[in-house]
Amino acid sequence: MATARATGRIGVTHEWGVLREAVVGRVIDFRVPEQLGAGLPGTLDFLPAPTRSRLPEWAGRPWSEADPEGYGRAVAQADGLARFLAGRGVAVHRPRELTEAELSAYGREGDRFSMQTFVRDPMVVVGDHVIETALRLPARFKERFGLRPVFAEAVARGARYSVMPPPAPFPLKEMPTAAGPFLEGGDVLLFGRDVLVGCGRGGTASDRAGARWLADLLGDGYRVRTVPLSERVIHLDDGLTAVREGLAVVCREQFPEGVPDPVAGWELIDVSLADAVDLLAGNSLVLAPGEVVVDERLTDLAEALTARDVTVHTLPFDAVTVFAGGFRCAHHPLVREPAVNNAAGRYG
Repeated sequence: MATARATGRIGVTHEWGVLREAVVGRVIDFRVPEQLGAGLPGTLDFLPAPTRSRLPEWAGRPWSEADPEGYGRAVAQADGLARFLAGRGVAVHRPRELTEAELSAYGREGDRFSMQTFVRDPMVVVGDHVIETALRLPARFKERFGLRPVFAEAVARGARYSVMPPPAPFPLKEMPTAAGPFLEGGDVLLFGRDVLVGCGRGGTASDRAGARWLADLLGDGYRVRTVPLSERVIHLDDGLTAVREGLAVVCREQFPEGVPDPVAGWELIDVSLADAVDLLAGNSLVLAPGEVVVDERLTDLAEALTARDVTVHTLPFDAVTVFAGGFRCAHHPLVREPAVNNAAGRYG
């Protein structure tokens, strides 16, 4: 349900246009998979260090029981983000709650593992095209069900709608070698007709087949470019935020082949790989060109942005980031005002 009336057409072309409408995730009380009690597989190296140390003892238990204080704060922080955006006049949608049947799908009966917090990943919006993506982790496939009312409303307002082929389920240990195509919204960044798609070397999210699928769908009017990523991160947006044209926050260590175009020639504010993974320092919410929301713990980043005439809003989000998602992960734009094109032909 939207907290503000949304009537215009769906449209997103750039990372930094003025945000007018968005989906914001909700925190649900999932059960941590029992198999994690034997220890975390290397495929989950992207998780923040404190989470990696605690998940084995949480295995088989609901989050609210394993860590009631953290769960309660996560609920409050996700809801607080939704209220903050609504208070600025942004039309905010939330995913509907999953049914019991949906929660137990695509996993062992009783696992009930799913997340509805990081709505960035199960969808991508390019222009007026809403795309249901294919998440690599089988347990996350069910997240799309809670977003389908949002997709239906978007179609009613004239949006195009496509669904990626759903991947076949596989054991967690086979995640790096599973057959795609896989595409997750955290790996997709928009720069007008240039679309970047991160492909992590750890095999935890999008792959080149997913990037090719997106390129074929969008057609010749777009340039879809794959970006190799370190195995330490799950998504491209772990360490890349385009704050406005010409300025970005970047974790250089996550790019084994160097910072990608088009941001390579921009002014860059650096964050470390440790902060990108443990604090999601490279994962901010852009409200408008030169206006962002960052985690209140990131005081150095806030100061660096402010020094460059960026308006910075800080909110608590530490209880949400424990599961490897920050402010960008927790929302997905449906309407952004088109960014001003100061480099004719490059981003338009």
